[in-house]
Amino acid sequence: MSVRLFGAAVFAIAALYTLHSQTYQITFGDVLGPSVFPLIVGIPMMILSASLVIFPTGQVEWPGRDRLWRQAVALAAFVGYTLVMEELGFPIATAALIAIVGIVMGGAPWRAIALGAVFGPGLWALFDKVLGLPLDFLGTLFG
Repeated sequence: MSVRLFGAAVFAIAALYTLHSQTYQITFGDVLGPSVFPLIVGIPMMILSASLVIFPTGQVEWPGRDRLWRQAVALAAFVGYTLVMEELGFPIATAALIAIVGIVMGGAPWRAIALGAVFGPGLWALFDKVLGLPLDFLGTLFG
């Protein structure tokens, strides 16, 4: 029954994701640019999750409380990331996300913070300067 419940939950999320992606308007790039990506992800996700509902297989062993807690904190970090990225800017928000997830996954705090400090601005430079996908360096809070 757990597999079917999981499949139904993922299907609902994928359906909402795909439905919401129809409102996404892109003003730059080609026709098959970033606006098509949510459809490429959402439709197969709905098909595969429906297969879990119709054809459940295997037994599910639920993780212990410690692992569930870590997963909840990581999920909260990703949700918080989407909420604060516009205000803080891509590099700061991404650096904080990488540091939080690194600590939650059991890494040394100083290493997680150092990794975030390197990869936050590094990913911004890759996307903005190399790939030409414009991202705010400083968010609305700082600029």
